Amino acid sequence: MPSFLIFGCANFYGRALMQHLCAERDRAAAAADTKEIWTIRGVDKVLPRLASFPEDTLRLYETFDYRMGNLRSAEFLEQAFAIDDSSGWDYVFDFAPEYKFGQSEQVYEQDVFQVSVRIAQLAQRLNAKLLVHLSTAHIFKPTSNNNKQHPEDDALEAPNPLVHWHVRAEEELRKLSSGANGLAAVILRPALCYGPGDRQNVVPILISAQLSRESNDKMPVLWDKAMRVNTVHVADVARAAVATARWWLDSKNDTQQQLVVFNLADPGDTTNAKLAAAVGSLFGVEPSFHNTAFNYIAKKLKTSELTEEVNESLLGPWMDLLTRHGVANSPLSPYLDQEHPYCSLENWPLGVDGSKITNTQGLDFTYAHETVSAEALRPIVEEFQQLGLWPNIPLP
Repeated sequence: MPSFLIFGCANFYGRALMQHLCAERDRAAAAADTKEIWTIRGVDKVLPRLASFPEDTLRLYETFDYRMGNLRSAEFLEQAFAIDDSSGWDYVFDFAPEYKFGQSEQVYEQDVFQVSVRIAQLAQRLNAKLLVHLSTAHIFKPTSNNNKQHPEDDALEAPNPLVHWHVRAEEELRKLSSGANGLAAVILRPALCYGPGDRQNVVPILISAQLSRESNDKMPVLWDKAMRVNTVHVADVARAAVATARWWLDSKNDTQQQLVVFNLADPGDTTNAKLAAAVGSLFGVEPSFHNTAFNYIAKKLKTSELTEEVNESLLGPWMDLLTRHGVANSPLSPYLDQEHPYCSLENWPLGVDGSKITNTQGLDFTYAHETVSAEALRPIVEEFQQLGLWPNIPLP
């Protein structure tokens, strides 16, 4: 009777994990002569009905124990851990750390660091068998080979306050995992993540392409074609979370490490050019890369000045397009916050070696989405159109 406790169950990443677990649960029930009871509890700070989910997704939230509350409250977090089984939860997934760009330092300290540490401490004290913690791959210190793919053991350096508190959270998990009775934990570091429900990672680039299509212009693309901006589909993040958790427990972790880290990046090794080509193909527009001279000048400017200029050029046309198509109160925006990895590619290319998880003996994990493509991006736009958050303009 496996038990799963998911914090952050109603955010972009937690939704994908919940969908994956519910699908596994239903397949197991259909295949068994007697239904094995799965205990799934989701915990988050919002009502699913207010999270802009499609109806089929909302129906899934009615099939398990969902609890809403203040994740900053130590009392609420402890209540969320309550379970009749005295042996504790089998799997605890911490997908709750704040990932939204543009928040204050205080918000990141509370919603990335403090929430993560409290969940980890409770998992250890209340005898959870394993904790899977979601971090970020936008975390590696630049090197002389500034466009390399970083393995898990490369040095870390935070490019912004959001990542700083992710680094601090990882450090605290390492402390909790040390010693004979240390916390058993897996840390996952996803590269630029995309898929249904994404609002900030690739959506600004998709909006830029939609606007280029409407104006019959080429889609302008900043930075060099070869800059790495490695990607991973959110469904693969969910699959990796479950696969690594089972591997750790079932194999008793042959490495004998209490804490194991896995980068998550598809084998397609996405570059600026590959991402632009996939987006351009989806909307039927041609990417236009700025020439070498322009990029040289751009690198001499403050990145914030350059991206703010780009943001201002897109916000007005996007609002006009929404108005013309009767879309009101859409949360979607072409705005690229300074904490978005794309804004710092010239200093922090997002090169992530995601092969460790596929090469680890006994894990048997492969990426279902091996490369970013128009076909993989299409469901993002179509779901937003279904929800009335994107102009209902047929894609090519």
